[in-house]
Amino acid sequence: MRNSLSRTGSAILGIVVLIAVLSAGCISSPAPTPTTTQATAVQTQAPNTPAPTTQVPAPTPTTPAATATTLPPVMTTTAPVTPMGPSTVDVTIQNYAFNPASITIPAGTTVTWTNLDSPTHIVISDATPTYQVGALFMSGQLMQSQKYSFTFSTPGTYLYHCGIHPFMHGTITVT
Repeated sequence: MRNSLSRTGSAILGIVVLIAVLSAGCISSPAPTPTTTQATAVQTQAPNTPAPTTQVPAPTPTTPAATATTLPPVMTTTAPVTPMGPSTVDVTIQNYAFNPASITIPAGTTVTWTNLDSPTHIVISDATPTYQVGALFMSGQLMQSQKYSFTFSTPGTYLYHCGIHPFMHGTITVT
């Protein structure tokens, strides 16, 4: 009888430790759905009392561990869509060519040209002849490593060339 009580006490102690661990959140994965088990009542006897022949099963209580380990529903939120600010697209000038020679960009985008050649170049829109005042955009002389930027705010197709080397051409399509 004593051995039986010892095993029952160990089992109850194990369950208590498991409930404490689960309640403390020490296990990161959710607990499996609890199954219904019958708890048996442990009875102690007076020294000269005969042992009962049957044990009455205790009613099945709601397991506190099931309530304690039930995780709150995962809340998913969608970040608000923030309009993207103006972006920049780079065009290099190298080996007497614009690279890329043709680009398509959304309105509001800034194009930055960088001269990687040793000779001087001038970025100018085709709308006006070289060096003429009133060009939609014109960089002036770009020495090696110098940059020029222009922001395209109106949709359309813009052709441009090098004011010093007219065989160098580029196209910008603004959507």
